[in-house]
Amino acid sequence: MKYDPFRVDDKGGSFMANLTQKELLLLQDNIGMCQDTADFIQASMDNLGDIELKSMCQQMLKEHQQGSQRLAKHIMQAKP
Repeated sequence: MKYDPFRVDDKGGSFMANLTQKELLLLQDNIGMCQDTADFIQASMDNLGDIELKSMCQQMLKEHQQGSQRLAKHIMQAKP
């Protein structure tokens, strides 16, 4: 079975709820890095003329934003 930290265990709880404070801080740092990457992609897109490359960047931007939002949502639910 593939590991999915967002899946629900047999008792209805999320595995994210079992994270230590240090793990939560590391994940919050990861969210910050994702946001920084999204900002960089956005700034790069503003300077691109190639439509195909710009489209690829838009997809990357969307994925980074969705990933960090999803992770932030689960972290907020896991905080004591």
